[in-house]
Amino acid sequence: MDQTALLGRVAAALGRLDVRGLLTTGPSIDPRGFAAPANVRVVRSAPHTEVMRHAAAVITHAGHGTAIKALGAGVPVLALPLGRDQPDVAARVVAAGAGLRLPARSSARRIANAVSRLLAEPAYREGAGRLARAIAAERATDVAVDELEALAASRSSRALAVHR
Repeated sequence: MDQTALLGRVAAALGRLDVRGLLTTGPSIDPRGFAAPANVRVVRSAPHTEVMRHAAAVITHAGHGTAIKALGAGVPVLALPLGRDQPDVAARVVAAGAGLRLPARSSARRIANAVSRLLAEPAYREGAGRLARAIAAERATDVAVDELEALAASRSSRALAVHR
């Protein structure tokens, strides 16, 4: 999605803050050719579940995968949507009080300010925590499977009544 310039601004934003950053480039951008500040490590990919255990905030283009993994871990999100369904995911993150949204063309300074807010204002971590609990509850009881099984059982009962 031609995100090299955005990744550069994100790296520069993290360089302005007293944080340790991990920036993943994905398969299309070689991390070895990517310049980043000393406090930012750049890699092609990283195991999201492991990374989220140590994250205080996540900056993402708001794809479902990263957004749900961050929120499932109770980590607030800064969404910088690029296209497809990402604007909708970003809107839902904001509506849930679990993060902020900025245009993908935002400056490094504006991104740094938003990350600072996520880290400083407890309401965002609380919003992400609410979503984490809801996601955990949903996963504990697979509602879709329960509903499909109930539907199948009801159709089986009707089929038996017709065949008698």
